[in-house]
Amino acid sequence: MTRIGASLDRPSKSLPNDLVGVNSIEDQKPIRILAMGQGQEKLALHALLQAQQQGQWLLLQNCHLLIPFLTSLEKELEAVQKPHSEFRLWMTTEPIRDFPIGLLQKSYKVVVEAPSTLKLILKSTFFNLTPNVFTESDHPAFPPLIFILAFFHSILLERRKYDKLGWNINYDFNESDFRVSFNIIKSYLNMSLERGTFEIPWITIRYLISEVIYGGRIIDSYDRRIIKTYMLEYFGDFVFDEYQLFHFYMNPSNLTYHDYFIPELRDFLSIKQQWLLQKANIHIDPAIEKNFEKYLPEKIAETLQRNMDKIDQVQISSLFHTRKQADSKYSLKRLFNTQKQQQINDAKYQFLSKNVLFNQFFNFALFRELYSTYVKQLPLYNPPNVLGLNLNAEINYYTKSARELWSHMLDLQPQTFEIDNNFNREEFVKTLCDDILQQIPSKKDLRIIKQKFNQRITPTINVLFQELTYFNLLTSQMWRSITELKRALKGEIGLSFELDEINRHIFNGLIPPLWRTYTPQTRKSLGNWMEHFRRRNQQYDKWYQDGELKLVWLGGLHVPESYLAAITQIAARKNQWPLDRSTFYTSVSKWQKYDDIDEVTQGICLIDGLYLEGAGWDIDNRCLVQQKSKQLIQLMPIIKVVPVESHRLNTANYLPTPVYATSDRCNSMGHGLIFEAGLYTREHYSQWILNGVCLLLNTD
Repeated sequence: MTRIGASLDRPSKSLPNDLVGVNSIEDQKPIRILAMGQGQEKLALHALLQAQQQGQWLLLQNCHLLIPFLTSLEKELEAVQKPHSEFRLWMTTEPIRDFPIGLLQKSYKVVVEAPSTLKLILKSTFFNLTPNVFTESDHPAFPPLIFILAFFHSILLERRKYDKLGWNINYDFNESDFRVSFNIIKSYLNMSLERGTFEIPWITIRYLISEVIYGGRIIDSYDRRIIKTYMLEYFGDFVFDEYQLFHFYMNPSNLTYHDYFIPELRDFLSIKQQWLLQKANIHIDPAIEKNFEKYLPEKIAETLQRNMDKIDQVQISSLFHTRKQADSKYSLKRLFNTQKQQQINDAKYQFLSKNVLFNQFFNFALFRELYSTYVKQLPLYNPPNVLGLNLNAEINYYTKSARELWSHMLDLQPQTFEIDNNFNREEFVKTLCDDILQQIPSKKDLRIIKQKFNQRITPTINVLFQELTYFNLLTSQMWRSITELKRALKGEIGLSFELDEINRHIFNGLIPPLWRTYTPQTRKSLGNWMEHFRRRNQQYDKWYQDGELKLVWLGGLHVPESYLAAITQIAARKNQWPLDRSTFYTSVSKWQKYDDIDEVTQGICLIDGLYLEGAGWDIDNRCLVQQKSKQLIQLMPIIKVVPVESHRLNTANYLPTPVYATSDRCNSMGHGLIFEAGLYTREHYSQWILNGVCLLLNTD
């Protein structure tokens, strides 16, 4: 069983030794591999029969894509009387609910988990690289760019841990994406060398990696924005700045957090600068020396010993991945004319960087060991800040894990039991049904409501009629299903599958799936949802009694997009704008509630009840700020929605912020995104993009 991001390309080192005498995959006969999918059923059964007769190994990959076939496969295996003694059947699948229990009970189960922390992902990435991979390009920027690519790849995988704060949609980034990106970087750097230049085509590299390779898997525009932001933060000339060292993440105010950097750059730069200034009479700073001793492999001294007698002169290059070049040349032998062993120990520090000895002397293959050594000393735990997320993202992660665990425990509990000595499950559900029935309002009479407005029907009033139609459908379904469930619990009618499902959900405090069909998107429990239901009813009553709403609770509408479109349509008619060139912008006001409004708001729409996730809001300065500790969401002040012609829209210093119906954000079809708001910021956009900032219509 493989988790998303895991790979079976290499045999697992942790397989049990009692697999019927099988200890090593490499020692067996060649394995026939068949990827499962539509139309592969007959081929798989034929391969199975052949493998049984000839004693072959058969690997069926991605069995989760063809669940109906697994039932037939189970029957075929049960019918086998005397299979060949060397026959083995391997199957890979993602975790799914419908996998046949019989197959699982007869099989050895091996769970291949994808690496779960930044350190482990980096470690796995460098483990899969061959030792000579850094010799594939002589460009001085090649090794550090590969390390940056590995870090970038690991960051993308690690973001999945944080659910919707990481990605709106869970993407299956894998090693093939890294490999193709690796080849792109190598190819373009080698082309630069062929032209006799060290120029790096950053724009091309960024585009191909973010838009084609990794971006080719992205189907959500806001997820693609995250990829682009990482590329702009990690890939550029600034990475090789000699005066302002590059860090993936550094927190000087908190020394307990690790410093994430490109290992060859931070200390090598100091060495190179001292070399050029002192003409190789280098004095090693104790702090730098300590870092070298901690991070760098001992094989460098051996490399120096082997090469010392072969090289008379080495060009001292100040390229350091910039366009500058140093013309000075120094003899290596001059540095080793005294105590040889001591000089070797010194040279271990002095001549480490390829930027000093360049590729005439330095073995690029050492970079794999260098980077692997650096990765090993990284902490196993990395805070969300390293990924650009707020520390509060960790709370979301643990909350989600606990919620999933609780949900599975509810599924495992018995269907009938006593809550106490005098109160059983059926009585408990009956009590809840009675309580729900009391809160269901009578149907809204649309005929009378339409007569009331008569000739004063506006686009927003049409939205009201649409909303009331949806609400009537919901109340009808709730009344019918609750009434029938009560009769079934009394034994008057049979308990159908639909009623049993409603019974189970009500008992567990969940919204029945039938009701969800007629209600806006929500993640609320049944109790919280009933309060939400009551508030919706109150807003609808006020709406058709008072006419146009002065303050709209957008989260209480079934189709909130329709209301915003109606507001824009009214403004376009009034101002004679072309409708296809009309839009709106948002502005966060200083008002916390309706009574605080102290100015005329003619021609604009006021909405409230929106929640900010991924950032905080400074009410006084009206701008985005970092979240307070343990504050996962923040209720926003009243927001103005102002219709405007498209060409007059000014978005400078405003972060385009998606507004979602729930914290589920949106799915692969884009359902859940309501509109895009603009939030004022004094910081760079990238900070908030990586934080996963968004607005929500409803809390959980």
